[in-house]
Amino acid sequence: MPDPRSSLPDHGRIACSKCFPGPTAWNESELRVGDWHVVNNPMSWGTAAPRYLVLGVSKGTTQCAAIAARPHDEVPFHGFRPALSRALQLLGLLDSTETVGDKIAATEREWAFGSMVRCALGLSKADQSIARPGTIVQRLAAMDGDASWIVRCSAKFLGALPDSLRIVVLLSNDDRYVEACFAAIRQLRPATSRINSVSYGDGQITWVHIVHVGGPGKNHVAAWFGGEGSQGDKRRAAQAAVRNALGQTVRRSSIEREPDPKVPGANSRGERLARRSAAPRKPIPLNSVRDAILNAMKVNAFFAQHPPETAADGTKYVSAFLGRNGRAIAFDKAIASSSRSGCETSPDCAGCSTGSEFPSTAIPPKRDGTAI
Repeated sequence: MPDPRSSLPDHGRIACSKCFPGPTAWNESELRVGDWHVVNNPMSWGTAAPRYLVLGVSKGTTQCAAIAARPHDEVPFHGFRPALSRALQLLGLLDSTETVGDKIAATEREWAFGSMVRCALGLSKADQSIARPGTIVQRLAAMDGDASWIVRCSAKFLGALPDSLRIVVLLSNDDRYVEACFAAIRQLRPATSRINSVSYGDGQITWVHIVHVGGPGKNHVAAWFGGEGSQGDKRRAAQAAVRNALGQTVRRSSIEREPDPKVPGANSRGERLARRSAAPRKPIPLNSVRDAILNAMKVNAFFAQHPPETAADGTKYVSAFLGRNGRAIAFDKAIASSSRSGCETSPDCAGCSTGSEFPSTAIPPKRDGTAI
């Protein structure tokens, strides 16, 4: 049963004229405030008494176009649902077999979907056309007080939340946007406090910001999925907040599931390295010449292990030995001669003292370009 005290809307189109000066017609009434352009088309999906709520920022160009061309349930997150599904799986909120599309329905009982600002926001350009760029997030975050669309819309739809609600996932973890949303929610729920850089809560509801997987910041999205850099830190902070809020109910197996190559970030450098490190390593091939030389050099006290070097021309040398005069003796993987090694590295070096003749080694040049 829906909570009669809840301000969350039911599944469907929403009749709301809070920010408009008079009666409105859905998806027809427009408002201009400064260079802001607002289309009255608030919408909601799923149950009005959810356990999990997902909020985008507003509606992008793709979603606005979908309103006229697609059924109601195909509008939200149109164009990036696979990425959003993957993100919710990484948080442990969806199982590996579940998708966002499965949850967007009038019959859904655990999930709800919408946006922080339910109407479609745009910015007027010099030619009076309307743009919906990614910078809307920063512009929203910079708005003050009661003039803020975030404050106005959250007061209408997030002022009284059902007892069933535990997790709210918000798209965009831009620091300024996180702070603006936190400030708006704290006005409505004064007990709310920061948990970490991307989350806040009051013991009942935890609000978690993730990267906007449908936004223009493709590098940020890939880094979040790949667990790299500051976005990787934000992903781990979001996962920790969800785990702390839900404990053992988090689907941990889905967090570490094999990445889907069709989803952004699945082939990021971080995830590629993780898969490579987990793969069986090929054994180092035998090389009798190399092994004989290294073994012969090991018995000489005046040779010491030397780390790998890269010459000025980019040639890389394997780790070998350091002679008494401080020069490195190594094998060049790219260059090999059939001549005997010239390993007299200093006047008092008598060679490798074994009497062995080795058919192929190459001695790297000194940094001044002369042979050692």
